[in-house]
Amino acid sequence: MLSSGYALADDAERIRALFALQIELRRIPRLVSEAPLGEIRLQWFREALDEAMLGVRPRAHPVIETLTAAKAVNAYTRPLMERLIDSRARLLYDPSFASLDDFRSFMRDAEAPLARIAAGEGAANAAELEEIGEAYALARYAPLLAPALAKAACAAARDAFATLSRRAGSLKADLVGRMAFLTLARGYAARPAGGEWPLAKRLAVLRCVATGRL
Repeated sequence: MLSSGYALADDAERIRALFALQIELRRIPRLVSEAPLGEIRLQWFREALDEAMLGVRPRAHPVIETLTAAKAVNAYTRPLMERLIDSRARLLYDPSFASLDDFRSFMRDAEAPLARIAAGEGAANAAELEEIGEAYALARYAPLLAPALAKAACAAARDAFATLSRRAGSLKADLVGRMAFLTLARGYAARPAGGEWPLAKRLAVLRCVATGRL
């Protein structure tokens, strides 16, 4: 994740591990040939995160080891992580989406909580940041998961991001490196057909880091 390089030094490993956990969860539906195999993998992460919350010796997995060392799994973050896990199971059984509302509901649990987890307990505007995370996810993943809905999803993301980013205001210094990835919602919303835009991405993140505004 581009923005993790701008996180404060004592927080960077936690942020990278959170993004890596989400990448692992996203991969599961693509890796398994049958739904029960995916459920087993999701359950493995549930149990590993429960152990991390208890502070026991972590399972031999770099993401779990880092999250445990950073004490990133706690009473605040664990229920949010459960939303990420539970929602991902849907793709094991039905990878299609009937409507924009259906897709938006999936993103609300499968992706949006990541922003609140990254922000941390007690972060200002946590609710708004999670909503911005939903707008980011709508634009980012509609071309991949629901291409027939991508145009409508990107339009909805663009409108939501414009309103919510103004409401969120300037980010505090400790939040910039955690949240700068959300500024990419604007760029993804302009690309409902998908496509690469690496230089523009980096410039967008750099602008956010420099100004503190999404």
